[in-house]
Amino acid sequence: MARAGPEALKPLLPILRQLREIKGVEEVRPGVFNARRDAYIHFHDEDGTLFAELKKPGGAGFDRFALATPADQRRLVDEARLRARRFDDE
Repeated sequence: MARAGPEALKPLLPILRQLREIKGVEEVRPGVFNARRDAYIHFHDEDGTLFAELKKPGGAGFDRFALATPADQRRLVDEARLRARRFDDE
């Protein structure tokens, strides 16, 4: 499973912008985000199909998100925001 490079991420620029705005989340490399110094979100390119992996609540592994449709993309951003809010509660 290959990490998505800068060219593969170009169609996701609007999503990346939204993820950059989440409090407590930092983009450490293009398409690789950390929260509290730990991996939080990253993207994979599998034969031209993009997927995101978002850290599971509690920190045990990642949930995989398809990014094929605008609804899929909104789901990722909404879930990333929701999970990042939990950092404030800890």
